[in-house]
Amino acid sequence: MTDLPADLPADLTAELPPEADVAICGAGPIGAATAYFLARMSPELRIVVLSDDPADDPGHVSTYRYSGGSIRWTWADPLKREMTTETAEFVQSLLAEGVDLAAIENTYHLLHTGEHIPALNISASRLVSHLLERAADAGAQIVPRAVVEGVRPDGSGHLVDTARGTIRAERVLVALGAANARLFPQTDAELEKRQLFVLDLPVPPERERMPHTIVPVGDGYGYAFVKSVEGRLRVLVGQEDIVEDEDLSGPVDHWETLLERGLATALPWLREAQVEQILWGVDVAQKKLVLDEPAPGLLLAGCGSSVRSSAWLGRTLAERLAA
Repeated sequence: MTDLPADLPADLTAELPPEADVAICGAGPIGAATAYFLARMSPELRIVVLSDDPADDPGHVSTYRYSGGSIRWTWADPLKREMTTETAEFVQSLLAEGVDLAAIENTYHLLHTGEHIPALNISASRLVSHLLERAADAGAQIVPRAVVEGVRPDGSGHLVDTARGTIRAERVLVALGAANARLFPQTDAELEKRQLFVLDLPVPPERERMPHTIVPVGDGYGYAFVKSVEGRLRVLVGQEDIVEDEDLSGPVDHWETLLERGLATALPWLREAQVEQILWGVDVAQKKLVLDEPAPGLLLAGCGSSVRSSAWLGRTLAERLAA
């Protein structure tokens, strides 16, 4: 949970058009990736991306801004393995082209099993910015500050009401992350807070390639890794199920509790660390994939930790929207 907001391409027309073939609600990893693949796949389509991403994001529902940005592609679950493998290969192709994603190539080190699993850590915001820029180059229109207020049927299509007016589209994708529940409270996606502690520990050359270290602590897991945060390499620590934290309204400093409950025993080098910053966001619980079609031509997509599956999601959704 570490990135600054993605910058929308600066040279795009900001007006909201009255109609489109496809309206994509949300300019995060899923929306941006879908626009990228769809604009290349079907250049004849009028594609409009509605950026429902307020600059201050008071509810921290634009979770990609605050995510760890890690992509690992060795999973027992075949779907998860397919999603992350395709995304890793896509990201690696971008890196080979020279796209700057602040990438760190490392491994996941599971101390309790001895496994070392290949991984990448990237800037989610830089990836989203790149996808939006390339989608715009291919003809998609990105409309900023178009907070989506509702989606309603209109004959064979749909009307999308936004803070900047209404647009009619034959097909609509709603990919607003945790904010999907604002428009579709009946969705079965549960929400949870994710929180990372940015520590004041130095990152000398010998620590730059530190693996993403995962250790069991009590009934949960702690994890520590190195990531570029606002242009500086920092040590970050997160946890799952060590400290219960259901407060979705803001960060909670339970660092000392984490240490006391066993994290400092498992990773003693963390004992002297101080917390510089707490990064948090609200996401789909348990990193679950949610794909739904509540009405013909209306797709609802959400996925916890969507960055690591964004290429698979974008391609899959683009194929459905192009059909």
